[in-house]
Amino acid sequence: MENRRYEENDAQVLGMSVDSAATQKAFAASIGGLPYPLLADFHPKGAVSSLLGIYNDERGTTRRAVIIIDKEGIIRFKQVFDRGLPDPKEILEELLKL
Repeated sequence: MENRRYEENDAQVLGMSVDSAATQKAFAASIGGLPYPLLADFHPKGAVSSLLGIYNDERGTTRRAVIIIDKEGIIRFKQVFDRGLPDPKEILEELLKL
């Protein structure tokens, strides 16, 4: 439901990790699918997530985060999560502030 609300507000939801596309596909299938595309920041590993400040060099993984980027490519909101999951309603509230 929230994904539709994002789209109604001219936004696209994407997931990203340093895993390969094949690994991401298997992960998504294991949890019954995802309502948004996953991007593979696989090679060079972590290049995009490093630019966004969410790559964990020590672990070689992407940190869990929500980033809202406007149409001009400017980061308008960023929140990193050490635990738990982002609340879709809070993300929508941030989107509506733009």
